[in-house]
Amino acid sequence: MYKKSIVIIVLALTLAGFLFFMPYFFAKKTPARMIDRLPNAEFIGQTDLLNLAKETSGMLYHFKIPFRDLGSAEFILGQGKIYGLDLQKPVYLFGNTNGDIGAMISLSDSSKTRQAIDKIRKKAILSDSSTKHHIAYYLPEIKLYIHFGHQYLLLYKGDSFRKIERRVSEAKFLNVSPLWKSYLSKKIFKKEHLVIYSEWSEIKKAGLDYIMLAHDSDSLNLEMKYYLRKNKGFNFKPNTNGLGFEEAEKADRSINIHMNVAKFKNSTSDPLKSLLIKLGKKISFPTQAFFDSWEGDLSFFEGGKQTAKERIIVSELDEDFNVTEVVKYQDVIVPGYSVLFNTNEKGEIFFNQLFKKGLLRKDEGGYRFLFSPLLKMEKKDGYYQFYSGQQAPKMIPSLDNKLNWKFQGTSYLFHLDSINRKEIFGTVRFPAQKLYKKLKIKRSS
Repeated sequence: MYKKSIVIIVLALTLAGFLFFMPYFFAKKTPARMIDRLPNAEFIGQTDLLNLAKETSGMLYHFKIPFRDLGSAEFILGQGKIYGLDLQKPVYLFGNTNGDIGAMISLSDSSKTRQAIDKIRKKAILSDSSTKHHIAYYLPEIKLYIHFGHQYLLLYKGDSFRKIERRVSEAKFLNVSPLWKSYLSKKIFKKEHLVIYSEWSEIKKAGLDYIMLAHDSDSLNLEMKYYLRKNKGFNFKPNTNGLGFEEAEKADRSINIHMNVAKFKNSTSDPLKSLLIKLGKKISFPTQAFFDSWEGDLSFFEGGKQTAKERIIVSELDEDFNVTEVVKYQDVIVPGYSVLFNTNEKGEIFFNQLFKKGLLRKDEGGYRFLFSPLLKMEKKDGYYQFYSGQQAPKMIPSLDNKLNWKFQGTSYLFHLDSINRKEIFGTVRFPAQKLYKKLKIKRSS
């Protein structure tokens, strides 16, 4: 009787264990989600393609871009449905500074995507390295790799396709990479239609933890909002007063900085300060001496033309027909060039360093900095002012922190909108006209 009881108990426990663990033995494996598959890169992000198309439609029509209807949200959505793309979900982006770029797109019907591949095959050379469990194609004409599964499509241009494809195809459920998990947890720019995030090593060297960029535009300009994060806090903040040049607003290139830099210049471990000192060494600029003397205001502009007096020596005949050399001055047109900054009692030390290193030199009664035109100098209330014209440019109260730089005919405006202890918000803006002209030329060529 005792042995029978033991057998019954063992059988009962075995049956209970079987029933308990059966769901684990026979459970269907949960497939990886799109966010589990996303590859790491120096820059990652996402776009709401349909709303981005709506946002840029005004610009396309303003510049009368040919075939602009092809960029409408309705057309893009329709084409997506034809080829099995679910464009109502985010399109995820990734890329590196070496030129490698890629995108991950959700699929609603992979059979339609396969049909699209067949259509491409009829019109272009398409290398097929697919196997029974692996779908991969390569378009050599545009150097594009294509890989897809039941729920995703990978588009990639670069030299690491196999590595990227393995990450995408072999991903496990709930295995989001730490980089993507960090980005997806951020609340900044949640309502924007194109967002880029980076923890690139070069950004870390500047002392930042990460940066974020978001696209914005109107019918005339392209704008990129930027967000900089430093968990240890920034060692500078906007000044409450300052002076700048009035003419700087109209110059081809200009810089306006008005910062309280007391904590920044006294820091011995600020990564940004260390980086600037390292860059200054490339031209032997005494960056440390500048920081020691600088009080936070810097205004510079270059562009346009100014009238200046040029000293010349001419030979003349006197009444007795003797040749004598006479010093005269004539008006000449010189490039507009002015710089203004304020210093403390260590300003003289900084200037002595500039003279010693040959970066600043006296010439013809004025000064030259590297390859600048001849400059006059004035000093007033701790402010040094160098300028190329006959009169010093007008100084006005200024608190803006911005940089305007003309490059290859296009002006780029970098504006710092706000700073708090750990965050910087700003914008980069440039006119879209030249970009669309280039696109138009490429399309017609």
